[in-house]
Amino acid sequence: MDDESDEESDPAAIRLLRAAASEGIPLHWILQNLQEESEGLPSYPFGTLPKSLKEVAEFIQSKKCQSIVVLAGAGMSVSAGIPDFRSADGLYATLDPNQLTATPLEREAMRRDPTVALDQTLFLQNPLPMLELQREFILGTHDRRWKATLAHRFVELLHAKTGKLVRLYTQNIDGLEDQCALLPRDKVIAVHGSMDRAECARCHTEADFDEFCDCIKRQIKDLSGQDASAPKQSTAIDCNICGYAAMKPSIVLFKSSLPRIFFENLPKDVESADILIIMGTSLRVAPANSLVWRVPRSSLRLLVNREPAGNHLGMSFDEDATRDYFAEGDCDDMLLELMEHLGWVNELKPLLENGQLPDACVEKLRMQLQKEAHSKIEENGHIEKS
Repeated sequence: MDDESDEESDPAAIRLLRAAASEGIPLHWILQNLQEESEGLPSYPFGTLPKSLKEVAEFIQSKKCQSIVVLAGAGMSVSAGIPDFRSADGLYATLDPNQLTATPLEREAMRRDPTVALDQTLFLQNPLPMLELQREFILGTHDRRWKATLAHRFVELLHAKTGKLVRLYTQNIDGLEDQCALLPRDKVIAVHGSMDRAECARCHTEADFDEFCDCIKRQIKDLSGQDASAPKQSTAIDCNICGYAAMKPSIVLFKSSLPRIFFENLPKDVESADILIIMGTSLRVAPANSLVWRVPRSSLRLLVNREPAGNHLGMSFDEDATRDYFAEGDCDDMLLELMEHLGWVNELKPLLENGQLPDACVEKLRMQLQKEAHSKIEENGHIEKS
């Protein structure tokens, strides 16, 4: 009974302590947060919590907002049509270890747990299963088979139009943000690495991606059987520096460390954030989800997602919420609406003309441009009548 009373009297504390246990949140941060909560609400630069994306746009464009951090997940890229890993017909569900160049023991391990195919330990002893599984993804990335989405273009314009973007932290490995010419590479940190670069897993030397892809074409067999020029048997790709057969795309394999740049930049990136924009993620993967509790208590936190997320990290979208706003829907739809309120939609026209958007985004942008053109005609007609 006493435990129940304690939880009812201080649900915030219970929630934060549970988050600390499950998400690896440092205890000193929990204690600091509880102390700050006891001192009352901070002074929010955005005033009262926005009630619409229009009000979010007004804050972004105001002088009170000077520092913006973005955290992106799979929802940012879903309209690009990239093959996924975890769905019913994704890589893990359709994995057939018998197709892979592996020993019987390695095949059995992958049969029990498909993620073993992307495990650092297996790669270092046998790099071929991972390279064979990722052949299509690697070459598709190189050939730009998939295109940056409206969500990517929002982040690009956020930097180009406001200069307030501190960093995009993306959990995606597709490298689609590199198609955004106005978004400098140093503004992006790929938390789990990027498929559009190559490196040695042994000496960590970065390699020329074009040359790496040429090796993939010549040395790694095509599991689909559609590439007649692919070899019938795979051979590992040697590193030109250390000589080990350990060349791979620059993605973070299971049981390997995240890029050092993540840990080096995160503390200073978030320390003065006025708004954290979270898009297309369940916020279940640590340490990327730590941005939610690392930003200052005065930061506005905008979640753009199909369903609510982050409650276990202290986010709240209840009626009494003070800093968390939930824009429910697909990333492209919600961010296109936000760009409408920011007055940026016309900046996207060249993407249509140059065929730089995924098919799923093309119709959405056309409809929005038509809507704006119609509104302008009506507005001009009203002015003339006046």
